[in-house]
Amino acid sequence: MKYKKQITILPSQLDPEGRLGMANTFDLFMDTATEAAGAMGVGWDFLKKKGMFWITVKARVRFLKAPGVLDEVEVATWPEQPGEKRCNRYYTITRGGELMAVGKTEWAIVSMLTRRPQLMDKVLPKGYVYPEESASPEPFPMIDEAFPEPAYSEHRVSALDIDMARHMNNVAYVRAIINSFSTKEWKKLNVAQMDVIFRSSAVEGDVLRFQKRQSGNTIDIRGSLSGDRTSVLARLTRG
Repeated sequence: MKYKKQITILPSQLDPEGRLGMANTFDLFMDTATEAAGAMGVGWDFLKKKGMFWITVKARVRFLKAPGVLDEVEVATWPEQPGEKRCNRYYTITRGGELMAVGKTEWAIVSMLTRRPQLMDKVLPKGYVYPEESASPEPFPMIDEAFPEPAYSEHRVSALDIDMARHMNNVAYVRAIINSFSTKEWKKLNVAQMDVIFRSSAVEGDVLRFQKRQSGNTIDIRGSLSGDRTSVLARLTRG
């Protein structure tokens, strides 16, 4: 079953071009997934009582055509048949029936005590019918963590980056990656798809060091913490 909602694109969601921002698109998908999980009966309150919480392991958005201010759009999301400890969720944004963006996230349910992924079939509702449709069937990229070039930018994790789990929010990484470029540089990149893979959590006060590596029409980015620990990997596919 698909979960759908109608929303209006507001000024707070716009990029410098007056269109729905790329990080804001990730925001929309994350927020809609949270609502959809609640509608399934496995929302934040339900998992909290069981000492568990959802985490995003990987995320992707393919940008087709960005809606503008006050545009009315429909955001839809639905889960794929889950695996043992992880599941995929798909997303679309449409305007008047025209596809604006598609997305995919890989999720896990983690114990608050051990921080280890839990078995999906022990938590998800029995008898739930999972749609067979997929919005982005291609697998997430495998990104080599060896980046020979020195860091080109740094980001100090601040209070506004932190979520209720007390670590850096998933979309805060996306914003930090975009902010590692100037507005002019980012526009010139003409990013058509962004894949983000989360490795280890950053917390307030940490410094993310960003390195990049270009190959053809893709740019891979690594954000690392002290001790050269990889915190996030991303692939920008240019249009």
